Amino acid sequence: MRSKAIFASVLTISIMSLFVFILVSPFMIAALSDPSGGGLGTVLGLLVAVALTVGINALMWFISPWLMDLTNRWFYRCRDMPLEELGQYRPAVARFVWETCQKHGIQVPALKLIDDMNPTAYCYGSTANRSRLVVTRGLLHYLDDEELKAVYAHELGHIIHRDFIVMTIASVMLQILWQIYVSAKNVRGKNREGAMAFAAVAYVFWWISQYLLLYLSRVREYYADEFAAQETANPNALSMALVKVAYGIARQPSSAFSKQLLGGTRAMGISDPRSAQGTGFAYATANGAGRATAAAMAGQNVGDVPVTVEGIARIEKVFLFDLFNPWAKVLELGSTHPLTGKRIQVLCGYAGAMRQQPLFRFDPIDAYGRPLDHARLYGSFSMEVAIWFAPQLLAGAMFVLGLGGAIAGSATLSGVGFGGVLLGFGAGAALRGFYKFPSIGTPQLTTVIELMMDPYVSPLRGRPVMLQGGLIGRADAGGTYSEDMMMEDQGGGLMMLNYEHWLPLFGNAWFGYKNVQGLIGQPVQVRGWFRRGVSQQVDLDEMVTASGQTVSSYTAFWGRFGGVLLLLVGLALTVSALAAAVSN
Repeated sequence: MRSKAIFASVLTISIMSLFVFILVSPFMIAALSDPSGGGLGTVLGLLVAVALTVGINALMWFISPWLMDLTNRWFYRCRDMPLEELGQYRPAVARFVWETCQKHGIQVPALKLIDDMNPTAYCYGSTANRSRLVVTRGLLHYLDDEELKAVYAHELGHIIHRDFIVMTIASVMLQILWQIYVSAKNVRGKNREGAMAFAAVAYVFWWISQYLLLYLSRVREYYADEFAAQETANPNALSMALVKVAYGIARQPSSAFSKQLLGGTRAMGISDPRSAQGTGFAYATANGAGRATAAAMAGQNVGDVPVTVEGIARIEKVFLFDLFNPWAKVLELGSTHPLTGKRIQVLCGYAGAMRQQPLFRFDPIDAYGRPLDHARLYGSFSMEVAIWFAPQLLAGAMFVLGLGGAIAGSATLSGVGFGGVLLGFGAGAALRGFYKFPSIGTPQLTTVIELMMDPYVSPLRGRPVMLQGGLIGRADAGGTYSEDMMMEDQGGGLMMLNYEHWLPLFGNAWFGYKNVQGLIGQPVQVRGWFRRGVSQQVDLDEMVTASGQTVSSYTAFWGRFGGVLLLLVGLALTVSALAAAVSN
């Protein structure tokens, strides 16, 4: 993994540097060749912008530890937790941290603690000897000594590998590409048309570079995992730590503070909190879940509760989506962290290489003992990708049609302007909406864990479902006007309920303000469409409370006919524009 991480770092920074070189040289030549368009001023403006970008980032890199210290203290009530204090809680862990730093020739980072029960950890700094390592009290609560060592080792891996320096350099290159795009877009004079085409190329390079940066971030997460596996000689400890971190995040009551903490540190944290619910409640619904929940409620250390064989099996089946569903690869492209199932699969490979029994096997067998059907997994995937991007593809096609007509001098085709683009987007949105919401009928009653163990589920095509449980709060904790809700089913699984009023926006806010608080705490039965991405949700069709109150949701209506409405408006504008073009 070390060679892969080095290769990814060199490749990413080299490609982004090449993009900058390809763009800067001709841009400067073209701008300087047009004095009437203020070419010299444009070049100087770009050079100043690039210099400021580099200078500001260099300054921020240098002072970032102190800035982050202030931010953590103000927003997260973060405090110092010296190695001696950690030793009072976990002497074996404190000794491990000190020995690892001594072994790799760095100072022990400034250790810090956030007094919050959501388990997470992250590090920051400018050099290995000017770094900080932050954990929450929840991490100490949910993990045993071996698991806590693994998390500390992962974060020390980031520090020893100088990941924050590598990511800062790559981020600077990304910002320079954006500055080039902005400068090219603002060019005036005889080179205006060429500059706009140039700006489009710069934007494409910037867009590609974003995904290169995310790829680099994921590779370096794997590299830190490998470091933890080697330093602890126990890859299974980090595997279970990732599962328990997810459980702790899913188990803790959501609050405005926890949302701020987990959202603000998502890119730096030990794992992506958005993926916590599925993984966490696979652990929660195992044989040991009742004891784990009881320990959590009693304030005892959940890390001491063993995981049963049944629990391991359920977690494996939840991870089948991460490992085998083709949509998982698409969803991971926009993530700073690898999918949890893929990380644990790699860690299990390390365990096997160390002649240890891997914690998970990840056999391609579903929860009912049947081999995975690859034809079913991949059969409709290409079509679904096309449907997913149908609005953008059809809008782009109409834009190209109108542009081609203008170039060819066709009055009819050149009349395809904004209306045509809106028509294409609406047609694609209508196609996507009708595909997303199949006929719901009368679905069978199921549970969250059964849904999460389905490897064939899609983030696009909804699966009609029925769930029973209780409403435990809003999806947006602390949001007075938030209309989406969280339910917990009878097995302890969490599911977000996506509600839509018949009057978009204002109706949603009114429902959130007027109705949601009165529904919280009530037993409910819900019907809707389940879909899974990085997290999971049910697009609500109908919810019935124990008292007989019925709440109807218009997610399917707006999903299907919102696109139709855009199509009709676009069609009217296009017909009007074409008629005007022909008459002229």
